[in-house]
Amino acid sequence: GRIRDRAYSMLSISDLKVLEQMKLFEEYVREYDFNKADQALIEIKKATGNSVLDKQFVIRAETIVNYYLKRINVTECLEGFIKAIQLTIPKYGTISLANWPLSYNEALLLVNISIAYAENEDYVNAIEVIEEVYFATKQSYMEEQLRAILQVTIANNLSKWYGLVGNHEKAIKIAYEGIQICKKSKLGNALPNLLYGIAWNNEQLIEMGELSPEYKKECLHNLKQAYYIASAMQLTFVEQFIMDHMAKVYSYTIIT
Repeated sequence: GRIRDRAYSMLSISDLKVLEQMKLFEEYVREYDFNKADQALIEIKKATGNSVLDKQFVIRAETIVNYYLKRINVTECLEGFIKAIQLTIPKYGTISLANWPLSYNEALLLVNISIAYAENEDYVNAIEVIEEVYFATKQSYMEEQLRAILQVTIANNLSKWYGLVGNHEKAIKIAYEGIQICKKSKLGNALPNLLYGIAWNNEQLIEMGELSPEYKKECLHNLKQAYYIASAMQLTFVEQFIMDHMAKVYSYTIIT
């Protein structure tokens, strides 16, 4: 049936060497190093075949790199991701995917679509897409560690979108759920973003008068934790971002 066919199609990607390059590409993207991702993509394109999954990966990867290196705008970025997802889900946009057995690549693409909506400040669609992915990942054919990586990515983004629409309590709750998955699955590189999100949302609640200013100490504690983890994991972009935030909001400087 459909589920078994889809489980098989997940395996029909070029070869192990290409898979290693693809993993490297994803790593560079997670580290915000889009120039290295661009180089990895050049190697991937030399080695990939003509399978649908190869094409899907390449379109997605090109769209990510081109957007973050400012070669295309957010509308073109969204169009690229939708073109890629429709290679394996032609009816995307007209059907619900909450009960669809997504492959890892499809789930990642949907997360990218959600991020593109958010970049366009369309948080309603961003949340709707990513929540659908979250439900789908619970029943998809996926290796546990890949599922954990995906769920942490979802928690990180969903928390961010809820924070930006003013639902700070929900944003904090989701970030804590993400931290639990990180600890269980040893995914340290996602922790700084989640800890930063908790601090930022608590800062908003303090400003709104819904939390005591005393909570600022806890916010700074979360930010320091986030900074030191980012530093240990050599996430330079995240490290600098958190350092700038601490300096601006708390006049706090870490001597390096």
